[in-house]
Amino acid sequence: MSPNVIKGGERNPGIDALRGISIILVIVNHLSIRYPLYKTSISNVIPALILNILAHQGHGSVFIFFVISGFLITSNITKRENGLRSINLAEFYSRRFARIAPCLFLLVIILTILGYVRVDNFAINNPSQSLGGAAFSALGIHLNWYECLTGYLPANWDVLWSLSIEEAFYIAFPLFCLLLSRSEKVQFAAFSLFACSLPLIMFLMAASPTIWRHKAYTPGMAAISAGVAAAIVAPHLRTRPALVGWVGTTVLTTAVVVSSVSSVLTADYLMIFVTGGTAGALIAFSHGWGRRLAGRSSAWVRSFGMMSYEVYLTHMFAVFFIMWVYGASGLPFTSSWVAFPITLGLSWLIGYSVDRFFSYPADRWLRRAFRDVVRNPSVIRQTST
Repeated sequence: MSPNVIKGGERNPGIDALRGISIILVIVNHLSIRYPLYKTSISNVIPALILNILAHQGHGSVFIFFVISGFLITSNITKRENGLRSINLAEFYSRRFARIAPCLFLLVIILTILGYVRVDNFAINNPSQSLGGAAFSALGIHLNWYECLTGYLPANWDVLWSLSIEEAFYIAFPLFCLLLSRSEKVQFAAFSLFACSLPLIMFLMAASPTIWRHKAYTPGMAAISAGVAAAIVAPHLRTRPALVGWVGTTVLTTAVVVSSVSSVLTADYLMIFVTGGTAGALIAFSHGWGRRLAGRSSAWVRSFGMMSYEVYLTHMFAVFFIMWVYGASGLPFTSSWVAFPITLGLSWLIGYSVDRFFSYPADRWLRRAFRDVVRNPSVIRQTST
Protein backbone atom coordinates (compact mmCIF):
# COMPACT_ATOMS: atom_id res chain seq x y z
CA MET A 1 0.00 0.00 0.00
CA SER A 2 2.88 2.35 0.69
CA PRO A 3 5.99 3.41 -1.20
CA ASN A 4 8.24 1.38 1.10
CA VAL A 5 6.40 -1.75 0.10
CA ILE A 6 6.75 -0.95 -3.58
CA LYS A 7 10.48 -0.33 -3.19
CA GLY A 8 11.30 -3.02 -0.69
CA GLY A 9 9.08 -5.67 0.84
CA GLU A 10 7.68 -8.56 -1.14
CA ARG A 11 4.28 -8.02 -2.71
CA ASN A 12 1.70 -10.52 -3.85
CA PRO A 13 0.60 -9.28 -7.29
CA GLY A 14 -2.53 -11.44 -7.28
CA ILE A 15 -3.85 -9.93 -4.05
CA ASP A 16 -2.84 -6.42 -5.13
CA ALA A 17 -4.69 -6.89 -8.43
CA LEU A 18 -7.83 -8.21 -6.73
CA ARG A 19 -7.82 -5.30 -4.33
CA GLY A 20 -7.17 -2.87 -7.18
CA ILE A 21 -10.08 -4.20 -9.22
CA SER A 22 -12.30 -3.91 -6.16
CA ILE A 23 -11.50 -0.26 -5.46
CA ILE A 24 -11.93 0.59 -9.16
CA LEU A 25 -15.38 -1.02 -9.10
CA VAL A 26 -16.28 0.96 -5.97
CA ILE A 27 -15.36 4.23 -7.72
CA VAL A 28 -17.26 3.27 -10.88
CA ASN A 29 -20.29 2.32 -8.78
CA HIS A 30 -20.35 5.62 -6.91
CA LEU A 31 -20.00 7.62 -10.12
CA SER A 32 -22.55 5.53 -12.01
CA ILE A 33 -25.13 6.31 -9.32
CA ARG A 34 -24.85 9.93 -10.52
CA TYR A 35 -24.16 9.18 -14.21
CA PRO A 36 -25.84 5.86 -15.14
CA LEU A 37 -23.70 4.33 -17.84
CA TYR A 38 -26.62 2.73 -19.64
CA LYS A 39 -28.04 6.22 -20.29
CA THR A 40 -24.87 7.46 -21.97
CA SER A 41 -23.75 7.09 -25.56
CA ILE A 42 -21.22 4.43 -24.62
CA SER A 43 -24.16 2.02 -24.36
CA ASN A 44 -24.12 2.03 -28.18
CA VAL A 45 -20.65 0.46 -28.09
CA ILE A 46 -20.45 -1.63 -24.92
CA PRO A 47 -23.18 -4.23 -24.22
CA ALA A 48 -25.59 -3.51 -21.38
CA LEU A 49 -24.41 -6.65 -19.56
CA ILE A 50 -20.88 -5.29 -19.28
CA LEU A 51 -22.10 -1.88 -18.19
CA ASN A 52 -24.30 -3.43 -15.49
CA ILE A 53 -21.41 -5.53 -14.21
CA LEU A 54 -19.19 -2.47 -13.98
CA ALA A 55 -21.82 -0.26 -12.38
CA HIS A 56 -23.27 -2.45 -9.62
CA GLN A 57 -20.37 -3.91 -7.67
CA GLY A 58 -19.89 -1.38 -4.87
CA HIS A 59 -21.28 -3.45 -1.98
CA GLY A 60 -19.77 -6.70 -3.22
CA SER A 61 -16.37 -5.06 -3.61
CA VAL A 62 -16.45 -3.95 0.01
CA PHE A 63 -17.01 -7.59 1.02
CA ILE A 64 -13.98 -8.54 -1.06
CA PHE A 65 -12.02 -5.95 0.94
CA PHE A 66 -13.25 -7.54 4.17
CA VAL A 67 -11.98 -10.99 3.17
CA ILE A 68 -8.65 -9.62 1.93
CA SER A 69 -8.19 -7.66 5.16
CA GLY A 70 -8.68 -10.74 7.32
CA PHE A 71 -6.35 -12.77 5.11
CA LEU A 72 -3.50 -10.26 5.01
CA ILE A 73 -3.54 -9.33 8.67
CA THR A 74 -3.62 -12.98 9.76
CA SER A 75 -0.86 -13.92 7.31
CA ASN A 76 1.33 -11.07 8.56
CA ILE A 77 0.78 -12.03 12.20
CA THR A 78 1.70 -15.67 11.60
CA LYS A 79 4.87 -14.55 9.82
CA ARG A 80 5.93 -12.21 12.67
CA GLU A 81 4.74 -14.30 15.60
CA ASN A 82 4.62 -17.98 16.47
CA GLY A 83 0.99 -18.29 15.46
CA LEU A 84 -2.16 -16.38 16.43
CA ARG A 85 -1.99 -17.62 20.01
CA SER A 86 1.27 -15.70 20.46
CA ILE A 87 -0.03 -12.40 19.16
CA ASN A 88 1.56 -9.31 20.72
CA LEU A 89 -1.30 -7.04 21.78
CA ALA A 90 0.75 -3.85 22.00
CA GLU A 91 2.32 -4.38 18.60
CA PHE A 92 -0.96 -5.36 16.97
CA TYR A 93 -2.93 -2.38 18.25
CA SER A 94 -0.11 0.07 17.59
CA ARG A 95 0.22 -1.14 14.00
CA ARG A 96 -3.52 -0.83 13.40
CA PHE A 97 -3.59 2.66 14.94
CA ALA A 98 -0.58 3.84 12.92
CA ARG A 99 -2.09 2.56 9.70
CA ILE A 100 -5.68 3.70 10.18
CA ALA A 101 -5.74 6.75 12.45
CA PRO A 102 -3.80 9.45 10.52
CA CYS A 103 -5.95 9.33 7.37
CA LEU A 104 -9.14 8.83 9.34
CA PHE A 105 -8.49 11.82 11.62
CA LEU A 106 -7.53 14.02 8.68
CA LEU A 107 -10.61 13.02 6.69
CA VAL A 108 -12.96 13.66 9.63
CA ILE A 109 -11.45 17.12 10.16
CA ILE A 110 -11.83 18.00 6.46
CA LEU A 111 -15.38 16.68 6.25
CA THR A 112 -16.37 18.53 9.42
CA ILE A 113 -15.05 21.80 8.01
CA LEU A 114 -16.76 21.26 4.65
CA GLY A 115 -20.00 20.35 6.39
CA TYR A 116 -19.80 23.35 8.70
CA VAL A 117 -19.47 25.81 5.81
CA ARG A 118 -22.31 23.98 3.98
CA VAL A 119 -20.44 22.88 0.85
CA ASP A 120 -22.72 21.04 -1.58
CA ASN A 121 -22.59 17.24 -1.24
CA PHE A 122 -20.87 17.55 2.14
CA ALA A 123 -23.49 19.36 4.24
CA ILE A 124 -25.59 17.22 6.58
CA ASN A 125 -29.26 18.08 6.00
CA ASN A 126 -30.93 15.25 7.90
CA PRO A 127 -32.45 16.78 11.09
CA SER A 128 -31.76 13.56 13.00
CA GLN A 129 -28.04 13.85 12.24
CA SER A 130 -25.33 16.35 13.15
CA LEU A 131 -21.69 17.03 12.34
CA GLY A 132 -20.75 16.15 15.90
CA GLY A 133 -22.67 12.89 15.73
CA ALA A 134 -21.09 11.95 12.41
CA ALA A 135 -17.57 12.79 13.59
CA PHE A 136 -18.00 10.98 16.92
CA SER A 137 -19.41 7.87 15.21
CA ALA A 138 -16.57 7.85 12.65
CA LEU A 139 -13.86 8.12 15.30
CA GLY A 140 -15.76 5.84 17.67
CA ILE A 141 -16.01 3.10 14.99
CA HIS A 142 -19.79 2.93 14.97
CA LEU A 143 -20.68 5.09 11.96
CA ASN A 144 -22.46 2.09 10.43
CA TRP A 145 -24.68 1.89 13.53
CA TYR A 146 -25.24 5.66 13.45
CA GLU A 147 -26.45 5.43 9.84
CA CYS A 148 -28.73 2.49 10.62
CA LEU A 149 -30.41 4.58 13.32
CA THR A 150 -30.55 7.93 11.50
CA GLY A 151 -30.26 7.24 7.76
CA TYR A 152 -27.54 7.64 5.16
CA LEU A 153 -24.92 10.34 5.66
CA PRO A 154 -23.40 12.36 2.78
CA ALA A 155 -21.36 10.10 0.54
CA ASN A 156 -17.87 10.88 1.83
CA TRP A 157 -18.99 10.20 5.40
CA ASP A 158 -20.88 7.12 4.26
CA VAL A 159 -17.79 5.28 2.99
CA LEU A 160 -16.59 5.03 6.60
CA TRP A 161 -19.26 2.48 7.48
CA SER A 162 -17.04 -0.39 6.35
CA LEU A 163 -14.07 0.94 8.31
CA SER A 164 -16.19 0.91 11.48
CA ILE A 165 -16.98 -2.78 10.97
CA GLU A 166 -13.39 -3.69 10.19
CA GLU A 167 -11.86 -1.87 13.15
CA ALA A 168 -14.50 -3.15 15.58
CA PHE A 169 -13.53 -6.66 14.49
CA TYR A 170 -9.85 -5.98 15.06
CA ILE A 171 -10.40 -4.66 18.55
CA ALA A 172 -11.76 -8.05 19.59
CA PHE A 173 -9.66 -10.18 17.20
CA PRO A 174 -6.36 -10.42 19.16
CA LEU A 175 -8.19 -10.89 22.46
CA PHE A 176 -10.18 -13.74 20.97
CA CYS A 177 -6.99 -15.28 19.54
CA LEU A 178 -5.40 -15.34 23.00
CA LEU A 179 -8.38 -17.31 24.32
CA LEU A 180 -8.20 -19.93 21.58
CA SER A 181 -6.24 -23.16 21.66
CA ARG A 182 -2.78 -23.15 20.12
CA SER A 183 -4.05 -25.76 17.68
CA GLU A 184 -4.46 -24.26 14.23
CA LYS A 185 -7.23 -26.78 13.61
CA VAL A 186 -9.24 -25.25 16.47
CA GLN A 187 -8.47 -21.73 15.27
CA PHE A 188 -9.51 -22.62 11.73
CA ALA A 189 -12.71 -24.25 12.99
CA ALA A 190 -13.62 -21.20 15.12
CA PHE A 191 -13.21 -18.64 12.34
CA SER A 192 -14.70 -20.95 9.71
CA LEU A 193 -17.78 -21.40 11.89
CA PHE A 194 -18.28 -17.64 12.06
CA ALA A 195 -17.66 -17.30 8.32
CA CYS A 196 -20.13 -20.08 7.53
CA SER A 197 -22.77 -18.38 9.66
CA LEU A 198 -23.16 -15.76 6.91
CA PRO A 199 -26.11 -17.52 5.23
CA LEU A 200 -27.90 -17.76 8.59
CA ILE A 201 -27.14 -14.10 9.33
CA MET A 202 -28.57 -13.07 5.97
CA PHE A 203 -31.66 -15.22 6.53
CA LEU A 204 -32.31 -13.77 9.98
CA MET A 205 -31.92 -10.23 8.63
CA ALA A 206 -34.08 -10.80 5.54
CA ALA A 207 -36.98 -8.78 6.94
CA SER A 208 -34.77 -5.93 8.18
CA PRO A 209 -34.48 -2.62 6.32
CA THR A 210 -31.87 -2.60 3.56
CA ILE A 211 -29.56 -0.26 5.43
CA TRP A 212 -29.40 -2.67 8.37
CA ARG A 213 -28.65 -5.65 6.12
CA HIS A 214 -25.89 -3.76 4.31
CA LYS A 215 -24.22 -2.06 7.25
CA ALA A 216 -24.68 -4.37 10.25
CA TYR A 217 -21.56 -5.59 12.02
CA THR A 218 -22.10 -9.34 11.74
CA PRO A 219 -22.15 -9.88 7.93
CA GLY A 220 -18.96 -7.88 7.46
CA MET A 221 -17.27 -9.58 10.40
CA ALA A 222 -18.23 -12.98 9.00
CA ALA A 223 -16.51 -12.02 5.73
CA ILE A 224 -13.37 -10.93 7.60
CA SER A 225 -13.43 -14.26 9.46
CA ALA A 226 -13.46 -16.05 6.11
CA GLY A 227 -10.21 -14.28 5.28
CA VAL A 228 -8.74 -15.25 8.65
CA ALA A 229 -9.70 -18.90 8.15
CA ALA A 230 -8.27 -18.88 4.62
CA ALA A 231 -4.95 -17.50 5.91
CA ILE A 232 -4.76 -20.21 8.60
CA VAL A 233 -5.31 -23.10 6.18
CA ALA A 234 -3.40 -21.69 3.19
CA PRO A 235 0.15 -22.68 4.29
CA HIS A 236 -0.99 -26.27 4.85
CA LEU A 237 -2.70 -26.71 1.50
CA ARG A 238 -0.28 -28.76 -0.55
CA THR A 239 -2.66 -30.35 -3.02
CA ARG A 240 -3.71 -28.41 -6.11
CA PRO A 241 -3.84 -24.84 -4.74
CA ALA A 242 -4.35 -23.64 -8.32
CA LEU A 243 -7.56 -25.69 -8.47
CA VAL A 244 -8.77 -23.92 -5.35
CA GLY A 245 -7.93 -20.63 -7.02
CA TRP A 246 -9.80 -21.45 -10.21
CA VAL A 247 -12.85 -22.62 -8.28
CA GLY A 248 -12.78 -19.53 -6.06
CA THR A 249 -12.33 -17.17 -9.00
CA THR A 250 -15.13 -18.88 -10.91
CA VAL A 251 -17.51 -18.61 -7.95
CA LEU A 252 -16.55 -14.97 -7.42
CA THR A 253 -16.94 -14.08 -11.10
CA THR A 254 -20.28 -15.89 -11.34
CA ALA A 255 -21.59 -14.03 -8.29
CA VAL A 256 -20.53 -10.70 -9.81
CA VAL A 257 -22.25 -11.45 -13.12
CA VAL A 258 -25.42 -12.86 -11.54
CA SER A 259 -25.75 -9.86 -9.24
CA SER A 260 -25.86 -7.62 -12.31
CA VAL A 261 -28.25 -9.51 -14.58
CA SER A 262 -30.59 -11.56 -12.40
CA SER A 263 -32.88 -11.21 -9.44
CA VAL A 264 -32.89 -14.94 -8.72
CA LEU A 265 -30.56 -14.37 -5.81
CA THR A 266 -30.69 -11.10 -3.94
CA ALA A 267 -27.54 -9.03 -3.51
CA ASP A 268 -27.54 -9.96 0.19
CA TYR A 269 -27.26 -13.69 -0.46
CA LEU A 270 -24.77 -13.19 -3.27
CA MET A 271 -22.35 -11.84 -0.66
CA ILE A 272 -22.03 -15.44 0.51
CA PHE A 273 -20.59 -16.46 -2.86
CA VAL A 274 -18.45 -13.32 -3.09
CA THR A 275 -16.97 -14.12 0.32
CA GLY A 276 -16.31 -17.78 -0.44
CA GLY A 277 -14.93 -17.09 -3.90
CA THR A 278 -12.55 -14.43 -2.61
CA ALA A 279 -11.29 -16.74 0.16
CA GLY A 280 -10.56 -19.47 -2.41
CA ALA A 281 -8.69 -17.08 -4.69
CA LEU A 282 -6.60 -15.78 -1.79
CA ILE A 283 -5.59 -19.30 -0.74
CA ALA A 284 -4.25 -19.89 -4.26
CA PHE A 285 -2.54 -16.49 -4.33
CA SER A 286 -0.61 -17.43 -1.17
CA HIS A 287 0.93 -20.29 -3.18
CA GLY A 288 2.02 -18.00 -5.99
CA TRP A 289 -0.95 -18.65 -8.24
CA GLY A 290 -1.29 -14.93 -8.97
CA ARG A 291 2.36 -14.28 -9.88
CA ARG A 292 1.48 -14.11 -13.57
CA LEU A 293 -0.26 -10.80 -12.80
CA ALA A 294 3.07 -9.13 -12.07
CA GLY A 295 3.52 -7.83 -15.61
CA ARG A 296 3.45 -4.20 -16.66
CA SER A 297 -0.02 -4.55 -18.18
CA SER A 298 -1.51 -5.00 -14.70
CA ALA A 299 0.70 -2.46 -12.93
CA TRP A 300 -1.91 0.32 -12.93
CA VAL A 301 -4.52 -2.01 -11.39
CA ARG A 302 -2.08 -3.25 -8.76
CA SER A 303 -1.09 0.32 -7.92
CA PHE A 304 -4.72 1.00 -7.00
CA GLY A 305 -4.60 -2.06 -4.75
CA MET A 306 -1.37 -1.02 -3.05
CA MET A 307 -2.94 2.24 -1.85
CA SER A 308 -6.56 1.11 -1.70
CA TYR A 309 -7.13 2.53 1.80
CA GLU A 310 -6.15 6.04 0.76
CA VAL A 311 -8.10 5.83 -2.50
CA TYR A 312 -11.18 4.47 -0.75
CA LEU A 313 -11.26 7.29 1.81
CA THR A 314 -10.71 10.08 -0.71
CA HIS A 315 -12.29 8.98 -4.00
CA MET A 316 -15.56 10.85 -3.39
CA PHE A 317 -13.63 14.12 -3.56
CA ALA A 318 -12.67 13.16 -7.12
CA VAL A 319 -16.22 12.06 -7.93
CA PHE A 320 -17.78 15.33 -6.78
CA PHE A 321 -15.08 17.49 -8.37
CA ILE A 322 -15.44 15.83 -11.77
CA MET A 323 -19.23 16.09 -11.50
CA TRP A 324 -18.88 19.82 -10.85
CA VAL A 325 -16.47 20.30 -13.75
CA TYR A 326 -18.62 18.27 -16.11
CA GLY A 327 -21.77 20.10 -15.07
CA ALA A 328 -20.07 23.46 -15.66
CA SER A 329 -18.79 22.36 -19.08
CA GLY A 330 -22.25 22.27 -20.62
CA LEU A 331 -21.61 18.91 -22.28
CA PRO A 332 -24.66 16.68 -22.83
CA PHE A 333 -25.50 13.98 -20.31
CA THR A 334 -25.07 11.31 -22.97
CA SER A 335 -21.35 12.10 -23.08
CA SER A 336 -20.88 11.76 -19.33
CA TRP A 337 -19.15 8.40 -19.75
CA VAL A 338 -15.95 10.40 -20.32
CA ALA A 339 -16.09 11.34 -16.63
CA PHE A 340 -15.30 7.75 -15.62
CA PRO A 341 -11.67 7.41 -16.79
CA ILE A 342 -10.94 10.97 -15.65
CA THR A 343 -12.37 10.26 -12.20
CA LEU A 344 -10.33 7.07 -11.92
CA GLY A 345 -7.18 8.99 -12.80
CA LEU A 346 -7.90 11.78 -10.35
CA SER A 347 -8.79 9.26 -7.61
CA TRP A 348 -5.44 7.53 -8.18
CA LEU A 349 -3.59 10.86 -8.04
CA ILE A 350 -5.28 11.96 -4.82
CA GLY A 351 -4.72 8.55 -3.24
CA TYR A 352 -1.07 8.52 -4.26
CA SER A 353 -0.50 12.03 -2.92
CA VAL A 354 -2.11 11.20 0.42
CA ASP A 355 -0.14 7.96 0.66
CA ARG A 356 3.20 9.43 -0.40
CA PHE A 357 3.15 12.70 1.53
CA PHE A 358 0.96 11.98 4.56
CA SER A 359 -0.19 8.43 5.25
CA TYR A 360 3.10 6.60 4.81
CA PRO A 361 5.25 9.17 6.69
CA ALA A 362 2.71 9.29 9.54
CA ASP A 363 2.60 5.49 9.67
CA ARG A 364 6.39 5.27 9.94
CA TRP A 365 6.61 8.02 12.56
CA LEU A 366 3.90 6.49 14.75
CA ARG A 367 5.40 3.01 14.54
CA ARG A 368 8.80 4.34 15.61
CA ALA A 369 7.17 6.26 18.46
CA PHE A 370 5.27 3.19 19.64
CA ARG A 371 8.41 1.05 19.46
CA ASP A 372 10.30 3.58 21.58
CA VAL A 373 7.56 3.53 24.19
CA VAL A 374 7.40 -0.27 24.29
CA ARG A 375 11.17 -0.64 24.56
CA ASN A 376 11.65 2.24 26.99
CA PRO A 377 8.58 3.02 29.16
CA SER A 378 10.38 6.02 30.63
CA VAL A 379 9.65 7.79 27.33
CA ILE A 380 6.07 8.18 28.54
CA ARG A 381 7.20 9.91 31.72
CA GLN A 382 9.65 12.12 29.83
CA THR A 383 7.10 13.27 27.27
CA SER A 384 4.42 13.93 29.90
CA THR A 385 6.53 16.31 31.97
